[in-house]
Amino acid sequence: MAYTEQENIKLNNQLKKWQEKQLRAVKRNNIDNAFAKMNDIERLVWEQIAIAETHNEVNYLVWNMAEKIIDKYYKLAR
Repeated sequence: MAYTEQENIKLNNQLKKWQEKQLRAVKRNNIDNAFAKMNDIERLVWEQIAIAETHNEVNYLVWNMAEKIIDKYYKLAR
């Protein structure tokens, strides 16, 4: 799907927000416990968001699950 320049910027900004939230979660003391509770699909989503440089590198299904999963493990890492 072709995106406009403005849509690309918006989607890449969303990706960066998720990645920043992941970094904050990783810096918390309880992140190992949170990671231990991840299933394989959640781990895959977490990893794909973490390594992506642009939104184009993220699978559509992963993108749709990302916010829910990142929020869940961000809260668990408290």
